[in-house]
Amino acid sequence: MKRAAFGSAKFRAIGIYSLIAVVVILGISLVFIYRATVMPNPASGPGASAPPEASAPAGTNPSVSRGTYQRVPNQVLFALDADGKPNISGDLTNIKQGDVGDCYFLAALLTVAAREPDTIQNMVHDNGDGTYTISFHSKYDGVPNPVQVTVNGDLPYRRGKTVENGIENIGGKNVSWAAIIEKGWAAANGNSYKGIEGTDLSNAQDHDVHNGLYAITGKAGVDRNPGGPMTQVSFEQVQQDFANGLVTLGTSNSDGRLVSDHSYAVLDVNASDQTVVVGNPEGGQETLSFDTFRSTNINQYIAIPTYP
Repeated sequence: MKRAAFGSAKFRAIGIYSLIAVVVILGISLVFIYRATVMPNPASGPGASAPPEASAPAGTNPSVSRGTYQRVPNQVLFALDADGKPNISGDLTNIKQGDVGDCYFLAALLTVAAREPDTIQNMVHDNGDGTYTISFHSKYDGVPNPVQVTVNGDLPYRRGKTVENGIENIGGKNVSWAAIIEKGWAAANGNSYKGIEGTDLSNAQDHDVHNGLYAITGKAGVDRNPGGPMTQVSFEQVQQDFANGLVTLGTSNSDGRLVSDHSYAVLDVNASDQTVVVGNPEGGQETLSFDTFRSTNINQYIAIPTYP
């Protein structure tokens, strides 16, 4: 009997202590829940901000297909020369077209960067906070109406590589001015990379190349021989246009020496052997004899005769 009575008392004591422990734990939990619910959140109070790594810098991110935005490691806007000044014409291989069909714009950008790099330097500004402000003389519609947009430095990536215009690694830095300007162009046109696709008007008229050049320079181009081929354009005319201004080309949808339905920048004109060097916004250059230049599938020769 004593043994049985002793066991019952023991179990009652264990039960009481367990109940007390549960009550204490429950009380502590309620205190923490109350504090989290009632006390002000420092991250959302006046003057407070989230940690820098919590989100990307402010600035527009245009919608993009088949890609996600990522930070660019060791990103810089421009490479610098020995004097610490932006070196734009020396790193043109960072103009490398991606998924979107904006060859007309990137060819115009390549044309201007090769001939008048100061225009590129002046149209994009590093705000020093991870954002960039880009100025255009018009949107894609070509109507004179200056537009300014601000984007952050994140770029669309897929499988560890940029989806749209590329970047170039120079001296351990990822030079991104061309990709940032293209991102700004998308932001200015419907805030979407789809909004800067070239149109079918390219085969009928010089809508695309004209508008790309105007947006960057504010100057209206002249089509020396609408519809091509370039039989009405002399070598002397090409030489003069290149020496004094800018020339961007468009090709028809017919097969030829150059990629069809595409745009190119004129990068050099050599009088000694009468050749023309054209730059492809997808990457690379090609030297054409003038006879080939005139007989290939170029159907748009858009010149800004004097620039700047």
